[in-house]
Amino acid sequence: MADGPSGTKVMLCVDVGGRHIGLARTVGDVGTAFPAGSIDMGLPAATARIVVDRVVLEGAGCLVVGLPLGLDGTDSMQTRKVRRFVGFIRKELAARSLNKEVRVELVDERLSSVAVGRAAASEGLSGSAGRAGKDQWEAVYILQGYLDRTAPEPGEGG
Repeated sequence: MADGPSGTKVMLCVDVGGRHIGLARTVGDVGTAFPAGSIDMGLPAATARIVVDRVVLEGAGCLVVGLPLGLDGTDSMQTRKVRRFVGFIRKELAARSLNKEVRVELVDERLSSVAVGRAAASEGLSGSAGRAGKDQWEAVYILQGYLDRTAPEPGEGG
């Protein structure tokens, strides 16, 4: 896979929901997240294979996964489901001998749904129009936050 400032040029992010997984990706060294569609959530092992297929297709060296912690920072039922799903992803990466090439990062996604919902509402998007791209925009929000937190400070190089 590709390498770059943080060990990878292309990063893929997934926001795991009950019915859909939102996707976001980076493009080269731009440092900006872009929407990349969504995947229907099916059986965890089969869906993990689809996610890893996408990692391979995109040439991603890092998969960022939104972790829905509770407001107090503790695991919820959804957090445990996401952690279990990440286990399936790691198993699939290992089965394809990609576990050393693709880094998996779990990222706190608290309030991403609220932020994306407010942004959609402020743009006048509601109902099916607002929900249609919500999953992928939540993934964009998570990935952009990760990129902003891990970017080198000006003058540090990289």
